[in-house]
Amino acid sequence: MKQVDFYLIKNSVKQARYKLASRLASKLQKMEKSLLIVTNSTSEVSELDELMWAYSDTSFVAHEVITKAELETESSLELACNTHIVEQQLVTTAILERNYDVLVNLCDDVPMFNHHFIRIAEVIDSDEDAKIAGRNRYKHYKSEGFELQMHDISL
Repeated sequence: MKQVDFYLIKNSVKQARYKLASRLASKLQKMEKSLLIVTNSTSEVSELDELMWAYSDTSFVAHEVITKAELETESSLELACNTHIVEQQLVTTAILERNYDVLVNLCDDVPMFNHHFIRIAEVIDSDEDAKIAGRNRYKHYKSEGFELQMHDISL
């Protein structure tokens, strides 16, 4: 059965969504899982990219950013690692054909391609707007029959 894990960030921390997404990516990499992280915009991709390269004092989270230019020039994506970050509206069939193990959604809405994934991680900030958007996504997934899990996280 398809499952969505909602990670509710309880405390207010700068870049909380990106920090938690980085933590999830690091954990999933250790489990040898592949993941696609989607964001709302190019600026969010850049912010997450920077944070993942400076994940801790002694390490980074290996990842690649998929850009519009790469999608326009590549007939098939040749990517070196198993963690990829992309702006939601750039997700193509070529990306989905990679059959990722997990989708990490950092977007405000449910990606229209959500059914391509067995596991989805929804990261929700502590601010009220993020909670409202998260509730809407929860209702959407529930109506589609996904198994839903909730996780309270403090950073």
